[in-house]
Amino acid sequence: MDYTKGAKGQAVQCLHCGTEIPQVPGVGRVRRYCRPSHGLAWRTRMRSAGWL
Repeated sequence: MDYTKGAKGQAVQCLHCGTEIPQVPGVGRVRRYCRPSHGLAWRTRMRSAGWL
């Protein structure tokens, strides 16, 4: 992902499994996880590592 351009128009990979996530154009947040369970697993792993 290139942080000098808008995030909605770029390919974003899931932080947990690495699959490409399609983005919906328009306002709103950028999707970072392909499934809600992947977001929970990533946050749990980072918390246990002392990052969150």
